[in-house]
Amino acid sequence: MQLTIKYQPANTKLQALADHLEALWNRKPKIYGVSLPAGHSCPGADICKSSADRITGKITDGANTTVRCFMASIESYSKQSRAGGWENYDLLRSLKTAAEMADVMTPPADADVVRFGVNGDFFNQKHFDAALLVAERNPQIMFYAYTKSVNYWVARLGQIPANLNLNASRGGRYDHLIDTHDLKSAVIVYHPETAEALGLEIDHDETHALLGRDSFALLIHGTQPKGSDAAAAIKRLKTEDIKFAYSRK
Repeated sequence: MQLTIKYQPANTKLQALADHLEALWNRKPKIYGVSLPAGHSCPGADICKSSADRITGKITDGANTTVRCFMASIESYSKQSRAGGWENYDLLRSLKTAAEMADVMTPPADADVVRFGVNGDFFNQKHFDAALLVAERNPQIMFYAYTKSVNYWVARLGQIPANLNLNASRGGRYDHLIDTHDLKSAVIVYHPETAEALGLEIDHDETHALLGRDSFALLIHGTQPKGSDAAAAIKRLKTEDIKFAYSRK
């Protein structure tokens, strides 16, 4: 039997996108995401470098962490999330070529939209190249991803399939490449005022990430370290009754 990685149906964050697409298409889209262990599979991470222990779930932040990874926080209390991500990661790392990786990354047959890296990121060039192959093999599916592995993207400029929308996630080790190559990017901000000052729209439902071609902002969200600037920012957003979490409400 052919081994394949596991795709998950839309979670709360992706469900907001599903609602938006349903209004556009007049039908319910099938949206899936694929995960790897947050932090452990993120070689380009810097200010959001956080990871949950595979067994215990204990969170470890990186030396430069100022914004704790949202998905690492989820993995810290969800044994199921950790297990699924590590199973995918172990399988992919056991393979020698991008083509072999792409073979086990075949999306569900009914997929309309697939997000690579709900947790985790492209962990080497072969993995990134495999994602390109998967998109090429499935032109009927819309793919998208956030990535701090911008170096792998830059190595394949001009080779990105039209049905794969990549979003360079700022705050990583390769931010300089984003500006050098004028890549579409996403930046986390602590307040809408900051996004306005930067001239960026805020993506509340993943539509900018999937459908847009311009850079955008994301409001800080998730569980942040006590006493951090990020935690203070979330407190301010709550006080001012500003929507910052992904939900259907």
